[in-house]
Amino acid sequence: MNPFSYGTVARGDNFYDRKVECTRIVETLSGGNNLVLYAPRRFGKTSLVFKAIERLERQGFICIYFDFMPVFSPESFVRLYTKALSMKQTNLEKFAQTFASIIKNIRPLLSFNAEGSPEFSVDFAGSTIDETLIAQLLDMPEKMAGANKRVLVFFDEFQEVEKLGNINFEGLLRSRIQQQRSTNYLFFGSKTHLLKELFNNKKRAFYNAASQMSIGSLPEEDTIAYLQRKFAASAIALDTETAQYIISVAANIPHYIQLMAAEIWQYTVNSHHKVTKKIVDECAKRLLALKNDYYMELFDNQSRSKKQLLQALRINGKNIFSTAYIANHRLPGVTTLQRAVNGLINDGTIEKMNNEYFITDPFFKLFLANT
Repeated sequence: MNPFSYGTVARGDNFYDRKVECTRIVETLSGGNNLVLYAPRRFGKTSLVFKAIERLERQGFICIYFDFMPVFSPESFVRLYTKALSMKQTNLEKFAQTFASIIKNIRPLLSFNAEGSPEFSVDFAGSTIDETLIAQLLDMPEKMAGANKRVLVFFDEFQEVEKLGNINFEGLLRSRIQQQRSTNYLFFGSKTHLLKELFNNKKRAFYNAASQMSIGSLPEEDTIAYLQRKFAASAIALDTETAQYIISVAANIPHYIQLMAAEIWQYTVNSHHKVTKKIVDECAKRLLALKNDYYMELFDNQSRSKKQLLQALRINGKNIFSTAYIANHRLPGVTTLQRAVNGLINDGTIEKMNNEYFITDPFFKLFLANT
């Protein structure tokens, strides 16, 4: 079995480092404060959050994870959030009774799945999903806490609350959080620019509503040790220089490091005993070939100014609005360039970290080098 994992939450031996960040999350939430976590896409923030959840649950906290990405309407939020709440219940019948006593206009339903296990759902046919009902639902974690428990809610892809603007969800949630004493929240998501807008804009409901932290790349020496340990378990040698080369090709982004390593392991496990730079290059080409059509379509669909910017960012992402940068890369004027930047950030093609812009997918960057 391939020892490298990508595209899923890293658990067990696949999760390494992030000890300082994990401790910060645990201490902030257990200390009774709310937190917002910033990180570019594919940097392992969800894996970090689940590691923190493991530690917090061992301490006795009730931890509720909720992903806003599937939410598209107030009705879908009600259905999905009640399901997330019910998954942390050991007595669904009691939970249904509590739910019915708090939220009058929704009928709780208990059923049994194919395995015979009870499942909780709701029937809101004919009910109006208004702000009053949403507010009651948002208070459910506080009711779950009771007198002797603390509840922690983890809102993933929190920037998607903007889809619920027609019911003023931001204002509702902020008002309920301010009155809750036994519930705390972690907010995180994949679009850092939208999250920062939510928490740093004085005109938004969540301005200064939580402590803030960010994560970047993993320390190189820890990643090298992890790669060497994993390959060694399959009797495959990996020297430090080649490990550094893998990290470089993957732009030191955790997801792509795992993806590269998985491809290299698959390539070497039955025919090689040592990873070389030549093998790394071959595996990078193989991965690039798998997505070549996608990258071609992605690039072709960009405007001329975005194409020019992407080619410039392939080389350097610092001081991109300076006169020298614009001249050197034959970019359009600042106003047009800013529109191009905003568009590429909004669709996740580029990201900004430490005042430097970069292409989020290192294999798309390799594709651009041959375009």
